[in-house]
Amino acid sequence: MSNLLVGKNYKIKDHSKWFDDKTANANQIEKDYASMETILTNTARKHVVGLDDIVIHKGEADNIRDVFKIHFKQIHELWEQGHNILYCDLDAMFLKEVEYFERFDDFRMFNLTDPTSTTDDHYGIKFNDYFNCGIRYYPQTMSNNVWDLGFEMLENWNPDRWDCEQIIYNAMMFSQSLTAQEAYDPRLSFQMLYDNPNATSNTQFNQIHISEACAVHLHGSRNSHSRLSRMRDLENSVPREQQEFSLYL
Repeated sequence: MSNLLVGKNYKIKDHSKWFDDKTANANQIEKDYASMETILTNTARKHVVGLDDIVIHKGEADNIRDVFKIHFKQIHELWEQGHNILYCDLDAMFLKEVEYFERFDDFRMFNLTDPTSTTDDHYGIKFNDYFNCGIRYYPQTMSNNVWDLGFEMLENWNPDRWDCEQIIYNAMMFSQSLTAQEAYDPRLSFQMLYDNPNATSNTQFNQIHISEACAVHLHGSRNSHSRLSRMRDLENSVPREQQEFSLYL
C-alpha cells in the first residue's frame, strides 16, 4: 500500500465551461496551471508526511467538466489498487509539515467553500455546510458504499452546474454520518478566496490566519495568473502574522 498525492492536468478544447467563459485566456491558463503543478508537487514532497509518490493524470478532454468525470474514475482505479490518496487541485500547495495519511478512516474534505451552503434541485439535495473539494483524502478504509453513491450521482451528472463534482463529493462525505464539525479543519485546506493572503476577508472566512495553515487552495479559476503569483510568493515566504480565532463549526 502506497500513500499517493494525486492531481490532474488535462489539455481541454472548450474553455467556455469553467465557472465563466475563459476562452480568451485559454493559452495563459494552460501555462499558469503547468507552473502551479510544479509548485504543488515541490511543496508536497517537502511538507506532506508519509508521502510515497505523486501521480498527475494527463490527457485531453473536451471541457473541464468532462475532466471532473474522467478523473473521478481514475482516482477510484488507484484506490482499488490499494493506495491511500490525497487529491489536490493544481492551485493548491503546502506551507508547512502536515499529516493526512493514516490519520482519518473515512473520506474527507476539510473546509467550507464559497458559498458556505447550497441547494441542488437536480439531485434534490441541500447542504447547510458546503465543503470545498480542492483538497480531499481517500483512505483505504473508506466504505465502498461511499464510492457507490458517487458513481450513482456521476451517472446522473448535472450538466448545468459548474461545481457538480463538489456536490457529489459533499454527498459522499456526509453519507458517512460524519458531521461538519468533525470534518472541519481549515489548517488542512485554507481557502484563499481573496488575492491578498493576509486579507482580513480571508482570515474571517477561514477563522484562522494563513500563517496557521498547513495547506492552501488558491482558487486559480478566479484569476490563474494572479493566483500563480501568490503561489510563488507563498513558496518563498510564508506569512508570519497571527490572529486569534476560534473555529466556529
